[in-house]
Amino acid sequence: MKIKGKVVKGVGESPGFLSIGWVDEQLREKLKFQPYRGTLNLAVEAADIQGILKEKGRDRLVSKEQGFCDAILVKGRINDIYECGVVIPLVEQYDERLLEVVAPVHLKRALQVDDGDEVTLSLDI
Repeated sequence: MKIKGKVVKGVGESPGFLSIGWVDEQLREKLKFQPYRGTLNLAVEAADIQGILKEKGRDRLVSKEQGFCDAILVKGRINDIYECGVVIPLVEQYDERLLEVVAPVHLKRALQVDDGDEVTLSLDI
């Protein structure tokens, strides 16, 4: 599945979340790479994309601490260059048009993109 999205500014919470032991361990195990401690946030046009990914995604991050949620994890590539994973937190009120992408590199720098630029995800579903 190919998805286009525009790079948008995040709220800055992903470095802390990605530093949690059980999150890091599950991401490394499922993605087969060490994720950079931050996500690239993408705004997508289709409001139903998260529903499709939740339905078809095979991997799941399982919360091991009180106060955290599970998440769906979908593997893929970004701009046909870097392996990546899309993390979709399973919480109510989560923006349906937002995808958070993890990769082994700082994606904004590696892809030389800024907020508003478009990228393409090729997802394994």
